[in-house]
Amino acid sequence: MDQHKDGNVKRRQKKQNDARIYLHMEDNDNEEPQIDLMNIADHMNRKKRLYRYIMAIAVCAGVLLGLTAIGADYIVGQSSYARAVISFQYEGIEDGVDPNGAAFDINKLKSPKVIEDALMSLGSSEYDAEKIRESIEIEGVIPKDAVERITVIKEMSLENVSNYEKILDVSYFPSQYIVYLRKSSGMSGSDTVQILNSILESYRTYFMDMYANTEVLTVTGNLIDYKDYDYAEAMDMLETQMEIMQEYVSERREQAPEFRSSNTGLSFGDISMALATVSEIDIANLDSYIESHTLTKDVQRQREYYEYRIKKYSMQIAENQVELSNIQSVIDKYQKDPLVIVSSQETTQEIGQTNEYYDQLLQQRLDISAEIASLNTKLNETYVLLNAVSGTIGKNTQEEYDYVDRKLSSLIQTIAKWADLTEQTVEEYYKTTLFSNAYKISVPAQYTAAGGVVAFAKKIMIPVAALLFVVTVVWCADGFFCELGKMREDKQKNEK
Repeated sequence: MDQHKDGNVKRRQKKQNDARIYLHMEDNDNEEPQIDLMNIADHMNRKKRLYRYIMAIAVCAGVLLGLTAIGADYIVGQSSYARAVISFQYEGIEDGVDPNGAAFDINKLKSPKVIEDALMSLGSSEYDAEKIRESIEIEGVIPKDAVERITVIKEMSLENVSNYEKILDVSYFPSQYIVYLRKSSGMSGSDTVQILNSILESYRTYFMDMYANTEVLTVTGNLIDYKDYDYAEAMDMLETQMEIMQEYVSERREQAPEFRSSNTGLSFGDISMALATVSEIDIANLDSYIESHTLTKDVQRQREYYEYRIKKYSMQIAENQVELSNIQSVIDKYQKDPLVIVSSQETTQEIGQTNEYYDQLLQQRLDISAEIASLNTKLNETYVLLNAVSGTIGKNTQEEYDYVDRKLSSLIQTIAKWADLTEQTVEEYYKTTLFSNAYKISVPAQYTAAGGVVAFAKKIMIPVAALLFVVTVVWCADGFFCELGKMREDKQKNEK
């Protein structure tokens, strides 16, 4: 029984000896000493307690380094930021164009005017607008499927260049953006959030002013002081301004025939009728009074003005007549393409086919003919006015001048009033209907300190892992050199 046990012990020892791993090293005596890795492990095991303390110290040192880095980032603000999400919803944004049809540029959000207006609204003068602008980052949100399709086609284009053109078919223009504002030195987290929200609100004002400008009528009206002009000249400019206003309102009426402002109580149809009344009654009556009394501040100047108008109308009529002649020549030579239909009885039938180009020529001929007729009417009226002013002997009374001055001043105020009402109505239409969702702050600014929990953990784990790795390498090297020293001692003993 004891012999059987002794045999088992010897076999286990033999297996353990067979499982050892050796490192062969050549020395100068051409001998190959063997370094037993198990012995290295034994040396390391003897110092296990010491290196556990060292590892504990390394962990504490790594945590301290990580917290120091986090604190430095928090003070400097390199990894702290406020983040918000904005979105655009209007016709054309999916094609990368703005409401006016030009290329959309999201970087206008970082324009100096937007940032300066935001800081001004907060009453903050201690922050540098340029530094804040440099701290803003904008990232477009692109759906995963669009990214995958573009990636696949790019990979295909590496094999066949012709596939690169297919990327154009899947190009995606984001309508949603993430806006980051990095925390700057001396700026608190709440200040960062407040400033970013103010910038986004300032951009809303900028967006509406840029793409929904409603002050065009007031601006054009205030550019001219009608008192600096003669009466006939002033009336011509007022008529032109009324035409601009009526055309402006007519376009909005086509866009929103049922819209009615809750502020002014007016629809675009109401405004259009009011403007037509002012034009056809107030302006027409005053214009008629001025012409019938041949009222002018300077007869010679007025005569030169009418002569200039006659010259201008004559040139415009001549140009339109040449253009009309050219169009008529093209129409006479142009033949509509017939549409051939083959019936089941093998007979053919031709019917006239509507041709878009031919129809455009006909419409151009009608428009130019109407323009020539209108110019001829204005030309004849100007001849009559010129003859009247040429025959005047300056017998106008002061009462006539005072009457026209009062009427002109009242008319200017009436037009300014309707310009203001029009702008108020259009502004409400833009904000509540047309551009109600054109620009939205989907997620207001939220502050993330030092990059968040994940970044916080990474900043601690990286130095801890690095120090533990260094300690482990030193521990292994210590075991290796201990075994190497023991082997040298054994060799010296054997040589003796």
